[in-house]
Amino acid sequence: MPLFSERRHLGRQSKSALCYVLCFISGAVCSQVVVPQRVSAVLGKNVTLDCRVEVGTNLTLTQSSWERRLPSGSVTVAVYNPELGTFIPPEYINRLHFRSPSSRDATIVLENVGFSDVGIYTCKVATFPLGNTQASTTISVLVEPKVYVSAGSAALIDGGNDTVVATCIAERARPPAEVSWESNLFGQSEVQLFDDVNGTTSTQVRYIWQPTRHVQGHALTCVVRHPALQSDFRIPYQLNVHFAPDISVVGYDGDWYVGRENVQMTCKANANPLAHHFRWIRLDSEMPDGVETRNSTLLFLRPLHRNDSGVYRCEVANDINLRSRDVRILIQDQSQAERSNSIAVAGAVMGAVLALFLIAVFVIVILTARKAPPTAYTDKVIDLPPTHKPPPPYSERAPAVPLGVHASQVAWLCQARRADQRFEQRPPAAARPIPPSAQQRHSRLEWVCHQSGTDRVYINHREHYV
Repeated sequence: MPLFSERRHLGRQSKSALCYVLCFISGAVCSQVVVPQRVSAVLGKNVTLDCRVEVGTNLTLTQSSWERRLPSGSVTVAVYNPELGTFIPPEYINRLHFRSPSSRDATIVLENVGFSDVGIYTCKVATFPLGNTQASTTISVLVEPKVYVSAGSAALIDGGNDTVVATCIAERARPPAEVSWESNLFGQSEVQLFDDVNGTTSTQVRYIWQPTRHVQGHALTCVVRHPALQSDFRIPYQLNVHFAPDISVVGYDGDWYVGRENVQMTCKANANPLAHHFRWIRLDSEMPDGVETRNSTLLFLRPLHRNDSGVYRCEVANDINLRSRDVRILIQDQSQAERSNSIAVAGAVMGAVLALFLIAVFVIVILTARKAPPTAYTDKVIDLPPTHKPPPPYSERAPAVPLGVHASQVAWLCQARRADQRFEQRPPAAARPIPPSAQQRHSRLEWVCHQSGTDRVYINHREHYV
C-alpha cells in the first residue's frame, strides 16, 4: 500500500510536469483555478465559495466540481458539466447551488451555515487534454454576537457611592467580541469573559460611576466590534439619576402692596422621581384668612392686608427626600409706581425751590453791587511783611498810639482835636504861648486823625510801630 501511494504521487507530479511541457511546446496557456485561501462564514447565514477558472485558448473544459474533505475521506458536494448540467447530492440539495455556472466560473453558495460546515473545500477543473487542476479553501464559522445593554441592579442616587450604571453584553460570539463604553463621564469599565458551548464566548463590560444629578438625561454608548459584523454595533443608554426636589418659587415680584388683588405664589420643583407632596405653611404666625392652597399654589382670594407680611414656606417631597424653600413677603403701603411718582414730585419741588433761591441770590448780588459807593484809595491798605517794608527813620516816625486805647476813645480824641482846630482858627483875644507837652499831644492826634476826613484809624499789628 505505501508503495502504491508513492507511485500515485509520482504519477501526479509527472502529469503536472507533462502539462507544463505541453503548454510550453504548444504556446498555449495552461488552465488555472483561483480560490480564496480562507472564507469566514457567519453562523446561520449564507457563504459564497468563489472559484474562477482560467482556461487556455487550446483547452476545453469538460467538468468542474467541488469536494469536501472529511475525516473519512473526500465527498463531492457539487458538479457542473457543460453538456449534462449541474448535480447536487441529496444531503446538500436544499442548501447548495451554483451561482452562475460556466466554463470560467464554478462559484457555489452554501446557505444556513452551521458549525458542521467547518472544513476544507476543493474546487476541481477537468480540461482536455491536460486533465484535472484544483485549488482548496478553508471555511471557518463566525458566530455573530447577540448584543444588548442591561441597567445596573441599584438605582443611581445623586451624591451616592460608585454604582454600576449599566452592563453591555456581547453574548456567544466566535471569536470573542470587542466591547467598550463611550462616555464623557469620569467612570471606569470592568470586563468579564465567559466561555460558552461550541467555542463561543460571552463578553460583559460594566460601567461604574459616582452619580450626580448634573448629567441627568445624558447618554452612554455601548460599542461592539466583531468580524461577523459589517460595522461597529452601537447601543445608546440614557442615564437616569434620582435626586431630591430642587425648589423655586414664582409669583412674588417684590411689589405687593395693600389692596393689591389676584396675587399668588407657585412652588415649582425639579425632581426625579416626580414630586408627590406639596405643602404651604407660614412660619412667623398662623396662615391668614382668605388664603388657600391648591396643589402647589398659594392663592390670596382677597386684597392684600398689611398683616400679610411674613415668612412663608413651601415643602416638596418625592421618594428620595423632602425639601423646602422659604419666601419673605413684605406688603408695602404703596406700589412701586406710586412711590416712584412721589419721589419724582418731591424732587421737582425741591429743584424749583433751589432754582428760585439761586435766582434771588443772583438778583441781590447785582443790586448790591450797583448801590455800593466807589472804593476810596485810602481804603486800600497793602501791608508788606517787615522784611519787605523797612521801617522809616526814627526821626520821621509819628508818635505811636497805645494799643490799649479803645476805638471809642480814639474817636472822641479826634472830635476834640477838630474842635480845637476850629477854635484855633478864630482870632485870639490875647496870644498865649503853647507849652511843648501840648504841642506833642497835638502832633500825635494829628497823626491819628488823618486829614482826609475819613476819621479812620489804621493800626498795623504786624509791626512794632503804628
